[in-house]
Amino acid sequence: MLTPPPTIAPFLALALALAAMPVAGAESPPELDNAAAVRALAPEVAAQRRPVHLRGNLLLVTAPRNALVLLDRTEGIYVELGEVVENRFRLGDELDVRGETDAGDFAPIVRAQRVERLGPGALPLPRPTTIAELNAGGFDAAWVELRGIVRACVPTPKERMPVSRGGTGGIAPNPGESWLVTFAQGDDKMEVQINGQLQPQELVDAEVRLRGVVFNVHNANRQFVRANLQVANRAMVEVIVPPPADPFALPVQPISEVLRFSRSGFTGRRVHVRGVVTGHKGGHTLWLREGERGMQIDSAQPGNLTPGDWVDVVGFPDHGSYTPSLSDAVFRKISSGPAPRAQPLRRPEDIARFDANLVQIDAELRELRMTPEGLLLVLRWNGIEVNGRLSQLAGESAPPAWEPGSLLRVTGICLTGRTNFLRPTGLWVAEDLQLWLRNAADISVLRPAPWLTLHRALGLVIAVLVITLLALVAMAVVTRRQIAQREEARKLAEVEFSAMLAERNRLAREIHDTLAQDLNAVSMQLELARNAARAGGAEAVGGFLSAAHQIVRQCLASARESIWDMRSHILERHDLVGALKTVAEQLRGAWRARSACGCRGSRAGSRPRWRTTCCASDRRPCRTP
Repeated sequence: MLTPPPTIAPFLALALALAAMPVAGAESPPELDNAAAVRALAPEVAAQRRPVHLRGNLLLVTAPRNALVLLDRTEGIYVELGEVVENRFRLGDELDVRGETDAGDFAPIVRAQRVERLGPGALPLPRPTTIAELNAGGFDAAWVELRGIVRACVPTPKERMPVSRGGTGGIAPNPGESWLVTFAQGDDKMEVQINGQLQPQELVDAEVRLRGVVFNVHNANRQFVRANLQVANRAMVEVIVPPPADPFALPVQPISEVLRFSRSGFTGRRVHVRGVVTGHKGGHTLWLREGERGMQIDSAQPGNLTPGDWVDVVGFPDHGSYTPSLSDAVFRKISSGPAPRAQPLRRPEDIARFDANLVQIDAELRELRMTPEGLLLVLRWNGIEVNGRLSQLAGESAPPAWEPGSLLRVTGICLTGRTNFLRPTGLWVAEDLQLWLRNAADISVLRPAPWLTLHRALGLVIAVLVITLLALVAMAVVTRRQIAQREEARKLAEVEFSAMLAERNRLAREIHDTLAQDLNAVSMQLELARNAARAGGAEAVGGFLSAAHQIVRQCLASARESIWDMRSHILERHDLVGALKTVAEQLRGAWRARSACGCRGSRAGSRPRWRTTCCASDRRPCRTP
């Protein structure tokens, strides 16, 4: 590291200090004076806490009273407060807000440092819009107006805290009631929260105009999910076309006539139908039949209906599924009757005619599968796969008679599955069938499954394969053992042969070196004796014969020694017991160990002849009884 000279160090320190000081005349970031300018900031820039000074009208105060929505001459913006707001503000009041920007969780917001009420004011006209535009995600804290039909109105659940507070013309000390309203524009729907006291019968099926503030639902990654609307109070709801006083006073419309072609189109208002109940999931779905036509009704109304009950139903018609259905419906029981009979399905073309109706099929059970929603039956009918769902047996086991391969008669609600359009006529042809089974009584066994089912056949094949594998393993083990035994016998035979060959070679050497040489010497002596006899030397013949005799004796002695070397010398000097004792003594050596040696023997068919016991360590004499 380089160190500046002492004479330069003071000047360098002064230069650094001057560089760290703000430059004279430098300006801080300009103060933002409208909501649109704040919204135009990137999240990274908004997080730098740029100064803000806004003036506008109060649109809404949140339920915890720690934030509000302000609308200035450009647009609305969400303002977080440093303290809880008291009841000194009213809707439309003109406010002066000073603070700084913040990135917010979805769009840039303002964190207020001071909020001052300038006086009462009037709310400006809202911007007319549609649900489709709001769901495009370009609105946040916007003051808008929607026109449509109220399809449902229920109290806000306790676990869902109201976002906003409101009252008659101002911020009420107690928000009181809060309602969740399902608001529809054609096929588009939106959830709207309205604060204050409401009468649902005054709004459901009414055409209304709503004024409120848009709050966007987003995820933790600042991404848009959906839009909803916060309405401060009942005064922001204008009824344009009121609902009928008694919805069941509407004219009864045949189920087969719902959503049929009309030059005036569909109004989106409720219709009144009547029919006999074929199935009911309490608080969820109801199925009706009128004549040969069926219809699915979505209704959260409590109560239990049984097949055979006649009911009046008022609901909003929905299209998109194969058969029109009613949603957000209410029903009223008229009378009770016998349970309706199921319509038999004989061919796939009948699916379209009996959609949402009670039907009956004879099908082969292919598979049983337990799911969290209930028991799923996979059936084979007329070459197509049918899924039947029985929710009543959720968490329970199926009866033993329901085995794959059995022929079942199944009764249930017909629900079309995968479908295609037949071009160019626009006719929609049903190609798939699903059944909702009401209870276990909807299933009867026509023919039990054969013993050799697919599952059992697979089990047998697996068992045969396992046994075959085990047999092959056993054969491999036995074969390896036999090979090892043969290999060991071969090695022993090789050792034996090697020993025999070595012994033969040794004997051959000894015979060649001793016996053969001695015999050759004897032959020479005898040859000399014969020559001497021919020459007449009797004394010489005797000498040669004596030498030959001596050589023969030596040869015999050598042969006996060789034979003696191949015999056990111990057995030559001792009996079996003595030999064993000698071996034991040799093995014990210098160890202080006791060794005992005994021998028992008998002749066939006689008493024991002798018995010898010997203790080598004690050196006691052997006893032979």
